[in-house]
Amino acid sequence: MSPTNTKEMEQPTSACWEFVMSSFARSYGVEKVMATEQFHWMALQWCDDNNYTCNIHLDDLNRVDAYFRRYYEEWD
Repeated sequence: MSPTNTKEMEQPTSACWEFVMSSFARSYGVEKVMATEQFHWMALQWCDDNNYTCNIHLDDLNRVDAYFRRYYEEWD
């Protein structure tokens, strides 16, 4: 029996990607982030590296955004 693709199966990946992308959008602007493929790949890579869980335990969005700005600046 092969697994079926359900909304519940997609949710963690999508939620993680949206979490990272929203941080990039706050820092760099929605238009730039949506138009730049590198942001999409970086978000997917971060989610993959963190097993699609966004539990980085930062206490506010400013710290989250600073974390992802550093990630962007250091990403190769």
